Amino acid sequence: MIKVNNSLINAQEVDIAQVPVVSDDGLVLDLEVKKEIFYRLLEAHRLAKVNVKMGNITNRGFATYVCTNKNVWSLGTNFNNSRNDISSVCGERSAILSAYNHALVSYMKNPQNGFDFKIKYLCMSSNIDINEYYDFIVPCEDCLSWLNTNRCFDEDTTIFSFERKDDGILKISSTKLVKLLPYRTLKTSNKFVKNKKINATFGAKNSLIQYNISEKNINDMLLKTYEAYKNNCLTQISGQNIASSILFNNEIMTFEKLDWTKRWFIEPLEHVCAEALIKTKGNLQIKAVCYFGDEYNNSDIKDGVVSVKSLGRIRQKHATGDTLLILNLEDEILVTTIGEYLPKKFVQGYKI
Repeated sequence: MIKVNNSLINAQEVDIAQVPVVSDDGLVLDLEVKKEIFYRLLEAHRLAKVNVKMGNITNRGFATYVCTNKNVWSLGTNFNNSRNDISSVCGERSAILSAYNHALVSYMKNPQNGFDFKIKYLCMSSNIDINEYYDFIVPCEDCLSWLNTNRCFDEDTTIFSFERKDDGILKISSTKLVKLLPYRTLKTSNKFVKNKKINATFGAKNSLIQYNISEKNINDMLLKTYEAYKNNCLTQISGQNIASSILFNNEIMTFEKLDWTKRWFIEPLEHVCAEALIKTKGNLQIKAVCYFGDEYNNSDIKDGVVSVKSLGRIRQKHATGDTLLILNLEDEILVTTIGEYLPKKFVQGYKI
């Protein structure tokens, strides 16, 4: 444990022992751990405010303190070097990279200790005044697509944030990271069989009625997506072939993954949505999304077929949580919704 800056805590005029801990799994924090979590959230909050003051281009500040299983803490803030997506790093990724580099340096100095790099806590704050905090802060879909691996995270990785929801009392809220990750154990299949059994989730059953989508529509989408997958010759570099289709205005449009390099590729869902946006002159409302392709797995990395980042982006405007998501599994076709697949709705609200 570190020596906590009590003056920073005292400025909040709270008794840490009386601050409620809101957890969806009954988490109980030892007082000293609770005090440190509270302090780390305050420090992250201060950094987020300074980040905005010093000219963060999005005028939104987020900062995260991460703690590894070896109890090493690292602090990071979102860094927006320009309006371009490639020039932006969120606070949680910034902090994790800092922790990773610290772990590498420690390993170089003492390799006999081994290199066991796992994140235990993420303490997330924003530049919003603490008196105005309302809801729990969680990673955006861009970050969730990055965190949806088993390289640096495990079943116990916990996210903390301040919250004042409902009664206005300042609380420490927490959840396990895995509860924000979509179908982490779900494995899709690249084997195609016509007229496979369709299994719809509760949310999907409502959306099927809402959008008037039939079993034939689902099979047609899957067949067209499979045909695009089968004929795709643009993924020789990465070796991960993926196709995606969308249903809008009673039309199915499909596109395949295109590799530039192993690192850079065109994600099929974003491409097909861009084509549809052009065709509809921006008046695009997506009723269903279908993915088909190759899982990529090894002992360290899990790269699934579905892009969490892309689903999150289209949900901002051209799809909703009710939009259907169709996946080909080994023994069935799973029909779920984006809202069920991405369990938390994020509204970033950037105005730049």
